[in-house]
Amino acid sequence: MVTKIKKVSLIFCSAALVFAAAGCVGSADPVEPTPTASNPTATASSSPSTTSSSPSIKPTPKPIPASSTGPAKNWPVPVMPDAAKKNTEAGIKAFTEHYYELVEYTIQTNDTKPIKKVSKRTCLECGNVFIDPFDNNKKAGSWMTGAEFNVTVTRAILQLPQGISLYTTTQGEMNLFMSDGTLQGTFPATPKPAPLMMILRFDRGWMVESVEYLDEDS
Repeated sequence: MVTKIKKVSLIFCSAALVFAAAGCVGSADPVEPTPTASNPTATASSSPSTTSSSPSIKPTPKPIPASSTGPAKNWPVPVMPDAAKKNTEAGIKAFTEHYYELVEYTIQTNDTKPIKKVSKRTCLECGNVFIDPFDNNKKAGSWMTGAEFNVTVTRAILQLPQGISLYTTTQGEMNLFMSDGTLQGTFPATPKPAPLMMILRFDRGWMVESVEYLDEDS
């Protein structure tokens, strides 16, 4: 079991970031003609035919990635895979990977609702690094670009109702823009994978209880 833990902040958790801050279509069978002596081919039609048109379908808004002109718009929320919903070691692994997809989504959009649904407020790192800075950015009108994560789960431990995920992650370069479009700062990519530990609790699904950085010799 991991015994050595050091408290560290993610590279992008800085003062600059925190304070920058169906319709129906009518259809009917054709009316059979009524033959008469004078006009055997005449068609009985006492009422005009009516049709109703289908309602117009609104096109799906085009996703626009975050850029120097603003945060991502119409960006799709990552969908949790079925594997990540299971209280198994494989479920722990899949959930960890999905969580960082939500981190990327949060950074790109300043929308913290999806990640809040799977993070307990007892998780200080979740609040201080993954949630609060982007709520503040949204209020200030600032935003970030970049921050692609590469997560590798090295071990998953199931101890119901808890789960432990040991993993490494790298983070891509990020840029912070102010509300007027000014580039406030650039946060470099991590030079090498950082080892972390995520503590989870299963209650109708996995929730993150804590995230800690580990000493590399742990």
